Amino acid sequence: MKKVLGLLAAVALLCATCVPAGAGTYPDRPITLLTVFSPGGGSDAVHRLLEKYAKGIMPVPIVITYKTGAGGEFGWTELADANPDGYFIGGVDLPHITLQPMVRKPGTPGYRTDQLQPIAGLLIDPNCIMVNKSSKWRDFGEFVEYARRNPGKVRAAIVGKLTGDHIFILKFEKATGTKFNIIPYTGGPKVGPALQSGEVDCYFGSLSGHFRMDNTRCLAVGTPERYALARDIPTLRELGVDVVSVKRRGLAGPRGIAPEHVAYLQNVIRKIN
Repeated sequence: MKKVLGLLAAVALLCATCVPAGAGTYPDRPITLLTVFSPGGGSDAVHRLLEKYAKGIMPVPIVITYKTGAGGEFGWTELADANPDGYFIGGVDLPHITLQPMVRKPGTPGYRTDQLQPIAGLLIDPNCIMVNKSSKWRDFGEFVEYARRNPGKVRAAIVGKLTGDHIFILKFEKATGTKFNIIPYTGGPKVGPALQSGEVDCYFGSLSGHFRMDNTRCLAVGTPERYALARDIPTLRELGVDVVSVKRRGLAGPRGIAPEHVAYLQNVIRKIN
């Protein structure tokens, strides 16, 4: 009996010494969350909420980092190339992450959509048309009529090229017979001062941006029906323009993250939401 117990003890000791280095319970160190748009923008606001409410749900903190530029493409390229160990994830936006690889010239550096591992959806952020409260356009009808009569004269801000904002304004132009002077910015926080100072005349952007900006008037929103948080803002369809446009914000990582790590993160996001 002693020999059997001794043999079992030896086997147990041997197994213990064979555990791979670094193995343990996930997560056992901070998780980095990459934000690909400017601090203070819509994506950053959502990520800061995740950072705040993950405390007490996760045993480790979420640490936010930034890599901006090219409508998110620089950051998503870094995300796609990262180590898929579950400790480096990033915010992603639709339709951005599908549009950019579709129109990139062959051989140009960048990510492919299938290099990104979906983790969770977070929210739907409607697109809308904003002007300064002191704008000469008091309503949507005046705005569209002026844009039709003055092609290329109205300076319209968007965030990035080949983004939800960009597709929104292109769809709007096609549906209304208008043509704008489209001016891309690197993030929503840079559009606000431009709209306030008169550097641009309007902003085709996120409704969440309108909520965060002072002295703006929202002329119309791109949801199919009136948005629950902004019942006073008419939809484009109500105003005779058949355009629906929203951004879908979520989380992803590099392809290859262990399924159990993805499941853990999904459960955490579910609790936070």
